[in-house]
This record gives sequence, structure tokens and C-alpha cells, in this order.
Amino acid sequence: MKKCILKLILDEDLYDEMTDSLQTFPRRELEFMGFSVQAHTQSLENISEQVSGFKQKMLIEITTDENEAGEIYQYVKESLSEAVFEVQLSPLMNFL
Repeated sequence: MKKCILKLILDEDLYDEMTDSLQTFPRRELEFMGFSVQAHTQSLENISEQVSGFKQKMLIEITTDENEAGEIYQYVKESLSEAVFEVQLSPLMNFL
């Protein structure tokens, strides 16, 4: 199975709920990293975002495999059905 990084990009106010959901993933205990990032998007909502030129977001990265990435995504979508977030899946390259 190919290793990959599942990336979840979300608003800061959703971060606690998302991490709570990931920590209750039923298959195994997930290890993940969370980062504060600056999202440069076209939909800057308030004057503070328009002046700074970015929207503050959170990025969560989970190292997993392709099949489990789909399971994690489905689990989070079901447990946080009202949540709006972006998902990216990037392959891990093994150079050694």
C-alpha cells in the first residue's frame, strides 16, 4: 500500500472539533500534526483579512496509506457533517 499525506485545511474555529474527531477514529490511534497557515484566497471576508491579504487557517497532516485516507475522510465527514473543510492527498516519495 502506498504511503501518503492526508491534508485537512479548515478554519481556526473548527480545529478543536476536528482534532477531537480524529482522536476518536475507530480503527487506530491517529498521529497527526497541526499548523497555523496563511491562506491567500479570493474570498477574504472581513476588513482585517483584506488588509493583511490572507485568511488564517489550520492545516492538519496525517501520514497514512491511500485506503485508510479514504476511511479517515469518510469518518470525519460523518462525525462533523456540518463542517466545511478542504482535503488534499499527496503521495509520499521514498528516496532511500
